[in-house]
Amino acid sequence: MRDAAQQAIRRLGDVLDARTPVTERRRKRVVRSMYHEGPRFRPWVWRFATLMALSVSLATLGLAADSPAVIIGAMVVAPLMGPVLGVSAAIVRGWPTRGFQQALVVLVAAGGAIALAAAISLAVSSFETPPHEWLSRTEPNIRDLGVAMLAGTVGAYTLVRKEAAEAMAGAAIAVALVPPLATVGISLQFGRTDMAVGALLLVLANVTGVMFAGAITFIFVGFVPGMSLAQGAGQILRGVRWVTLAAVLMIFPLQWSGPGLLSPPPEGTDVALIVEDWAEAAESSADVIEVEVSVAEGITNVDVVVASSGQLPSVLALADSLSEELGREVVVELQQVASSTQRASVGG
Repeated sequence: MRDAAQQAIRRLGDVLDARTPVTERRRKRVVRSMYHEGPRFRPWVWRFATLMALSVSLATLGLAADSPAVIIGAMVVAPLMGPVLGVSAAIVRGWPTRGFQQALVVLVAAGGAIALAAAISLAVSSFETPPHEWLSRTEPNIRDLGVAMLAGTVGAYTLVRKEAAEAMAGAAIAVALVPPLATVGISLQFGRTDMAVGALLLVLANVTGVMFAGAITFIFVGFVPGMSLAQGAGQILRGVRWVTLAAVLMIFPLQWSGPGLLSPPPEGTDVALIVEDWAEAAESSADVIEVEVSVAEGITNVDVVVASSGQLPSVLALADSLSEELGREVVVELQQVASSTQRASVGG
Protein backbone atom coordinates (compact mmCIF):
# COMPACT_ATOMS: atom_id res chain seq x y z
CA MET A 1 0.00 0.00 0.00
CA ARG A 2 2.76 2.40 0.98
CA ASP A 3 4.85 1.48 -2.08
CA ALA A 4 1.85 2.09 -4.33
CA ALA A 5 1.29 5.52 -2.78
CA GLN A 6 4.96 6.45 -3.21
CA GLN A 7 4.89 5.35 -6.83
CA ALA A 8 1.77 7.46 -7.38
CA ILE A 9 3.55 10.48 -5.91
CA ARG A 10 6.54 9.91 -8.21
CA ARG A 11 4.26 9.71 -11.26
CA LEU A 12 2.48 12.84 -10.07
CA GLY A 13 5.84 14.63 -9.90
CA ASP A 14 6.59 13.74 -13.50
CA VAL A 15 3.16 14.96 -14.65
CA LEU A 16 3.38 18.22 -12.70
CA ASP A 17 6.88 18.96 -13.96
CA ALA A 18 5.53 18.68 -17.50
CA ARG A 19 2.38 20.72 -16.96
CA THR A 20 3.12 23.40 -14.32
CA PRO A 21 5.36 26.19 -15.62
CA VAL A 22 6.93 27.18 -12.27
CA THR A 23 10.60 27.98 -12.61
CA GLU A 24 13.22 27.18 -9.99
CA ARG A 25 13.84 30.91 -9.67
CA ARG A 26 10.20 31.44 -8.76
CA ARG A 27 10.35 28.63 -6.21
CA LYS A 28 13.37 30.26 -4.56
CA ARG A 29 11.50 33.57 -4.34
CA VAL A 30 8.58 31.85 -2.67
CA VAL A 31 10.91 30.18 -0.18
CA ARG A 32 12.59 33.50 0.55
CA SER A 33 9.22 35.17 1.15
CA MET A 34 8.18 32.49 3.66
CA TYR A 35 11.38 31.70 5.52
CA HIS A 36 13.37 34.59 6.96
CA GLU A 37 16.71 33.14 7.89
CA GLY A 38 20.16 34.45 8.79
CA PRO A 39 20.51 38.25 9.00
CA ARG A 40 16.94 38.70 7.69
CA PHE A 41 15.40 37.01 10.73
CA ARG A 42 15.64 39.78 13.34
CA PRO A 43 14.15 42.58 11.16
CA TRP A 44 11.36 40.21 10.12
CA VAL A 45 10.56 39.36 13.75
CA TRP A 46 10.14 43.05 14.59
CA ARG A 47 7.87 43.59 11.57
CA PHE A 48 5.87 40.48 12.35
CA ALA A 49 5.45 41.38 16.05
CA THR A 50 4.42 44.95 15.19
CA LEU A 51 1.81 43.84 12.67
CA MET A 52 0.49 41.18 15.07
CA ALA A 53 0.15 43.73 17.88
CA LEU A 54 -1.67 46.17 15.59
CA SER A 55 -3.91 43.44 14.22
CA VAL A 56 -4.82 42.09 17.68
CA SER A 57 -5.49 45.62 18.96
CA LEU A 58 -7.79 46.36 16.03
CA ALA A 59 -9.57 43.02 16.39
CA THR A 60 -10.11 43.45 20.13
CA LEU A 61 -11.47 46.97 19.76
CA GLY A 62 -13.63 45.88 16.83
CA LEU A 63 -15.07 42.98 18.82
CA ALA A 64 -15.75 45.20 21.83
CA ALA A 65 -17.40 47.83 19.64
CA ASP A 66 -19.26 45.18 17.60
CA SER A 67 -17.78 46.72 14.44
CA PRO A 68 -17.33 44.39 11.44
CA ALA A 69 -15.41 47.08 9.52
CA VAL A 70 -12.71 47.36 12.20
CA ILE A 71 -12.45 43.56 12.43
CA ILE A 72 -11.97 43.29 8.66
CA GLY A 73 -9.15 45.82 8.98
CA ALA A 74 -7.53 43.57 11.57
CA MET A 75 -7.80 40.60 9.20
CA VAL A 76 -6.03 42.49 6.41
CA VAL A 77 -3.16 43.59 8.69
CA ALA A 78 -2.66 40.16 10.33
CA PRO A 79 0.57 38.42 9.19
CA LEU A 80 -0.22 35.04 10.76
CA MET A 81 -1.25 33.23 7.60
CA GLY A 82 2.34 33.35 6.29
CA PRO A 83 3.85 31.10 9.00
CA VAL A 84 0.92 28.68 8.76
CA LEU A 85 1.52 28.28 5.03
CA GLY A 86 5.21 28.01 5.87
CA VAL A 87 4.41 24.83 7.80
CA SER A 88 2.47 23.50 4.79
CA ALA A 89 5.36 24.20 2.44
CA ALA A 90 7.83 22.56 4.82
CA ILE A 91 5.67 19.43 4.93
CA VAL A 92 5.62 18.94 1.17
CA ARG A 93 9.27 19.87 0.66
CA GLY A 94 10.55 17.66 3.47
CA TRP A 95 11.98 20.46 5.64
CA PRO A 96 11.28 19.40 9.24
CA THR A 97 13.45 22.13 10.82
CA ARG A 98 11.73 24.91 8.90
CA GLY A 99 8.35 23.37 9.66
CA PHE A 100 9.11 23.28 13.39
CA GLN A 101 10.33 26.89 13.36
CA GLN A 102 7.21 28.13 11.60
CA ALA A 103 4.95 26.14 13.94
CA LEU A 104 6.77 27.68 16.90
CA VAL A 105 6.18 31.16 15.46
CA VAL A 106 2.45 30.39 15.18
CA LEU A 107 2.26 29.10 18.77
CA VAL A 108 4.16 32.07 20.27
CA ALA A 109 2.14 34.56 18.21
CA ALA A 110 -1.13 32.92 19.26
CA GLY A 111 -0.20 33.04 22.95
CA GLY A 112 0.87 36.66 22.70
CA ALA A 113 -2.31 37.58 20.83
CA ILE A 114 -4.51 36.03 23.52
CA ALA A 115 -2.61 37.82 26.31
CA LEU A 116 -2.70 41.18 24.53
CA ALA A 117 -6.42 40.88 23.75
CA ALA A 118 -7.18 40.08 27.41
CA ALA A 119 -5.17 43.12 28.56
CA ILE A 120 -6.86 45.47 26.08
CA SER A 121 -10.36 44.20 26.89
CA LEU A 122 -9.66 44.69 30.60
CA ALA A 123 -8.88 48.33 29.93
CA VAL A 124 -11.57 49.29 27.41
CA SER A 125 -14.46 46.81 27.47
CA SER A 126 -17.49 47.49 29.61
CA PHE A 127 -20.70 45.81 28.48
CA GLU A 128 -23.27 43.53 30.01
CA THR A 129 -24.51 41.84 26.83
CA PRO A 130 -21.74 40.19 24.75
CA PRO A 131 -21.52 41.85 21.29
CA HIS A 132 -22.65 39.84 18.29
CA GLU A 133 -19.18 39.83 16.70
CA TRP A 134 -17.77 38.27 19.86
CA LEU A 135 -20.49 35.64 20.17
CA SER A 136 -20.33 34.67 16.49
CA ARG A 137 -16.78 33.36 16.98
CA THR A 138 -17.49 31.13 19.97
CA GLU A 139 -19.52 28.36 18.29
CA PRO A 140 -17.65 27.14 15.19
CA ASN A 141 -19.05 24.48 12.92
CA ILE A 142 -18.02 22.33 9.99
CA ARG A 143 -18.49 25.22 7.55
CA ASP A 144 -15.63 27.11 9.20
CA LEU A 145 -13.26 24.26 8.41
CA GLY A 146 -14.41 24.34 4.78
CA VAL A 147 -13.83 28.09 4.55
CA ALA A 148 -10.34 27.67 6.06
CA MET A 149 -9.49 25.01 3.46
CA LEU A 150 -10.61 27.26 0.61
CA ALA A 151 -8.61 30.16 2.05
CA GLY A 152 -5.55 27.93 2.41
CA THR A 153 -5.90 26.89 -1.21
CA VAL A 154 -6.09 30.51 -2.35
CA GLY A 155 -3.19 31.52 -0.10
CA ALA A 156 -0.84 28.80 -1.37
CA TYR A 157 -1.84 29.41 -4.98
CA THR A 158 -1.21 33.17 -4.76
CA LEU A 159 2.20 32.62 -3.18
CA VAL A 160 3.38 30.44 -6.05
CA ARG A 161 1.54 32.19 -8.89
CA LYS A 162 2.59 35.83 -8.78
CA GLU A 163 -0.12 36.77 -11.30
CA ALA A 164 -2.74 35.98 -8.62
CA ALA A 165 -0.99 37.75 -5.73
CA GLU A 166 -3.79 40.31 -5.32
CA ALA A 167 -6.08 37.56 -4.00
CA MET A 168 -3.96 37.02 -0.85
CA ALA A 169 -5.76 39.77 1.09
CA GLY A 170 -9.09 38.13 0.31
CA ALA A 171 -7.80 34.80 1.61
CA ALA A 172 -6.62 36.46 4.82
CA ILE A 173 -10.05 38.03 5.34
CA ALA A 174 -11.82 34.74 4.62
CA VAL A 175 -9.89 32.65 7.14
CA ALA A 176 -9.60 35.35 9.86
CA LEU A 177 -6.97 33.89 12.18
CA VAL A 178 -6.56 36.86 14.54
CA PRO A 179 -10.18 37.75 15.53
CA PRO A 180 -10.81 34.29 17.05
CA LEU A 181 -7.56 34.62 19.04
CA ALA A 182 -8.73 38.02 20.30
CA THR A 183 -12.06 36.41 21.19
CA VAL A 184 -10.23 33.84 23.32
CA GLY A 185 -8.47 36.62 25.22
CA ILE A 186 -11.66 38.64 25.75
CA SER A 187 -13.59 35.57 26.87
CA LEU A 188 -10.91 34.59 29.39
CA GLN A 189 -10.77 38.13 30.74
CA PHE A 190 -14.53 38.01 31.37
CA GLY A 191 -14.28 34.56 32.93
CA ARG A 192 -16.20 32.88 30.10
CA THR A 193 -14.10 29.76 29.63
CA ASP A 194 -16.90 28.14 27.60
CA MET A 195 -16.69 30.90 25.01
CA ALA A 196 -12.88 30.81 25.12
CA VAL A 197 -12.92 27.08 24.33
CA GLY A 198 -15.29 27.65 21.41
CA ALA A 199 -13.13 30.45 19.98
CA LEU A 200 -10.00 28.34 20.44
CA LEU A 201 -11.69 25.51 18.53
CA LEU A 202 -12.30 27.98 15.69
CA VAL A 203 -8.60 28.93 15.73
CA LEU A 204 -7.59 25.26 15.52
CA ALA A 205 -10.07 24.65 12.69
CA ASN A 206 -8.70 27.62 10.74
CA VAL A 207 -5.05 26.65 11.22
CA THR A 208 -5.70 22.99 10.40
CA GLY A 209 -7.77 23.81 7.33
CA VAL A 210 -5.19 26.26 5.94
CA MET A 211 -2.33 23.86 6.67
CA PHE A 212 -4.03 20.89 4.99
CA ALA A 213 -5.25 22.74 1.90
CA GLY A 214 -1.99 24.66 1.61
CA ALA A 215 0.06 21.44 1.57
CA ILE A 216 -2.10 19.86 -1.13
CA THR A 217 -2.15 23.04 -3.22
CA PHE A 218 1.63 23.52 -3.03
CA ILE A 219 2.02 20.08 -4.64
CA PHE A 220 -0.44 20.66 -7.47
CA VAL A 221 0.64 24.19 -8.42
CA GLY A 222 4.23 23.09 -8.98
CA PHE A 223 5.95 24.43 -5.86
CA VAL A 224 7.48 20.99 -5.30
CA PRO A 225 9.81 19.97 -8.16
CA GLY A 226 9.08 16.58 -9.68
CA MET A 227 12.51 15.35 -8.66
CA SER A 228 11.84 16.24 -5.03
CA LEU A 229 8.52 14.42 -5.15
CA ALA A 230 10.24 11.33 -6.51
CA GLN A 231 13.18 11.35 -4.10
CA GLY A 232 11.28 12.32 -0.95
CA ALA A 233 8.00 10.51 -1.64
CA GLY A 234 8.04 8.63 1.67
CA GLN A 235 8.70 11.69 3.82
CA ILE A 236 6.20 13.83 1.93
CA LEU A 237 3.58 11.09 2.21
CA ARG A 238 4.06 10.92 5.99
CA GLY A 239 3.69 14.68 6.35
CA VAL A 240 0.57 14.84 4.19
CA ARG A 241 -0.89 11.87 6.05
CA TRP A 242 -0.48 13.59 9.43
CA VAL A 243 -1.98 16.89 8.30
CA THR A 244 -4.85 15.01 6.63
CA LEU A 245 -5.49 13.12 9.85
CA ALA A 246 -5.57 16.40 11.76
CA ALA A 247 -8.13 17.84 9.33
CA VAL A 248 -10.33 14.74 9.60
CA LEU A 249 -10.17 14.73 13.40
CA MET A 250 -11.25 18.40 13.47
CA ILE A 251 -14.57 17.37 11.95
CA PHE A 252 -15.75 15.64 15.13
CA PRO A 253 -15.56 18.55 17.64
CA LEU A 254 -16.90 20.92 14.99
CA GLN A 255 -19.81 18.59 14.27
CA TRP A 256 -20.50 18.40 17.99
CA SER A 257 -20.27 22.18 18.35
CA GLY A 258 -22.46 23.07 15.40
CA PRO A 259 -25.67 20.93 15.31
CA GLY A 260 -28.97 22.51 16.12
CA LEU A 261 -27.84 26.09 15.76
CA LEU A 262 -30.58 27.01 13.32
CA SER A 263 -33.42 25.22 15.09
CA PRO A 264 -35.87 26.88 17.48
CA PRO A 265 -35.57 26.45 21.27
CA PRO A 266 -36.16 22.86 22.42
CA GLU A 267 -39.75 21.94 23.12
CA GLY A 268 -40.59 22.38 26.77
CA THR A 269 -38.06 25.16 27.34
CA ASP A 270 -39.89 28.12 28.89
CA VAL A 271 -37.74 31.12 28.10
CA ALA A 272 -40.24 33.48 29.73
CA LEU A 273 -40.00 31.53 32.99
CA ILE A 274 -36.21 31.92 33.02
CA VAL A 275 -36.61 35.65 32.41
CA GLU A 276 -39.16 35.88 35.25
CA ASP A 277 -36.75 34.15 37.64
CA TRP A 278 -34.04 36.57 36.61
CA ALA A 279 -36.29 39.61 37.13
CA GLU A 280 -37.20 38.49 40.66
CA ALA A 281 -33.63 39.24 41.72
CA ALA A 282 -34.09 42.95 40.98
CA GLU A 283 -33.58 45.46 43.78
CA SER A 284 -37.15 46.74 43.41
CA SER A 285 -40.30 45.41 41.80
CA ALA A 286 -39.78 44.35 38.18
CA ASP A 287 -42.56 43.22 35.85
CA VAL A 288 -41.76 41.32 32.67
CA ILE A 289 -43.98 42.85 30.01
CA GLU A 290 -42.82 41.04 26.89
CA VAL A 291 -40.47 38.23 25.85
CA GLU A 292 -39.85 37.51 22.16
CA VAL A 293 -37.61 34.71 20.86
CA SER A 294 -36.22 34.46 17.32
CA VAL A 295 -33.41 32.54 15.62
CA ALA A 296 -31.21 34.07 12.90
CA GLU A 297 -27.87 32.90 11.52
CA GLY A 298 -27.54 30.29 14.23
CA ILE A 299 -28.05 32.76 17.08
CA THR A 300 -31.08 32.79 19.41
CA ASN A 301 -32.20 36.36 19.98
CA VAL A 302 -34.29 37.09 23.07
CA ASP A 303 -35.93 40.53 23.28
CA VAL A 304 -37.11 41.40 26.78
CA VAL A 305 -39.16 44.37 27.96
CA VAL A 306 -39.22 44.94 31.74
CA ALA A 307 -41.02 47.62 33.73
CA SER A 308 -38.97 48.66 36.75
CA SER A 309 -37.75 51.87 38.34
CA GLY A 310 -34.79 50.20 40.06
CA GLN A 311 -31.56 48.48 39.15
CA LEU A 312 -32.03 45.21 37.26
CA PRO A 313 -29.70 42.20 37.56
CA SER A 314 -26.90 41.77 35.04
CA VAL A 315 -28.11 41.11 31.48
CA LEU A 316 -25.00 38.98 30.97
CA ALA A 317 -26.24 36.69 33.76
CA LEU A 318 -29.59 36.32 31.97
CA ALA A 319 -27.87 35.54 28.67
CA ASP A 320 -25.68 32.99 30.44
CA SER A 321 -28.69 31.27 32.04
CA LEU A 322 -30.57 31.12 28.74
CA SER A 323 -27.51 29.86 26.85
CA GLU A 324 -26.97 27.11 29.41
CA GLU A 325 -30.62 26.07 29.25
CA LEU A 326 -30.90 26.18 25.45
CA GLY A 327 -27.43 24.79 24.76
CA ARG A 328 -26.62 27.40 22.14
CA GLU A 329 -25.50 30.98 21.58
CA VAL A 330 -27.98 33.54 22.94
CA VAL A 331 -28.14 37.31 22.52
CA VAL A 332 -30.39 39.18 24.94
CA GLU A 333 -31.67 42.67 24.18
CA LEU A 334 -33.23 44.32 27.22
CA GLN A 335 -35.52 47.33 27.20
CA GLN A 336 -36.30 48.79 30.62
CA VAL A 337 -39.26 51.12 30.99
CA ALA A 338 -40.07 53.20 34.03
CA SER A 339 -42.53 51.72 36.47
CA SER A 340 -44.73 54.16 38.38
CA THR A 341 -47.75 53.94 40.64
CA GLN A 342 -50.63 56.40 40.17
CA ARG A 343 -53.50 56.98 42.57
CA ALA A 344 -56.70 58.93 41.95
CA SER A 345 -59.57 59.79 44.28
CA VAL A 346 -62.94 61.15 43.13
CA GLY A 347 -65.84 62.28 45.29
CA GLY A 348 -66.73 64.65 48.11
